[in-house]
Amino acid sequence: MAAPGSAWLISFDMKKIIIYTDGGARGNPGPAGIGAIIADEKGKTLKKISEYIGVATNNFAEYEALILAINEAKRLEL
Repeated sequence: MAAPGSAWLISFDMKKIIIYTDGGARGNPGPAGIGAIIADEKGKTLKKISEYIGVATNNFAEYEALILAINEAKRLEL
């Protein structure tokens, strides 16, 4: 994922993480994929995730990427 589409700074219990997300669909709607990078506040990558989500719109893929990243951050207890 060379150029993430969005960056989010999220704080849970005073810990800060940065989440880069991107999602897209070929054809809109069409085959869609999502990806995210979770980093600590210094920029160290903690987790890279990507997933094929089936047929979806670009907008749906963008939101799904954020949801995937937040759920993964919670799972990792960040």
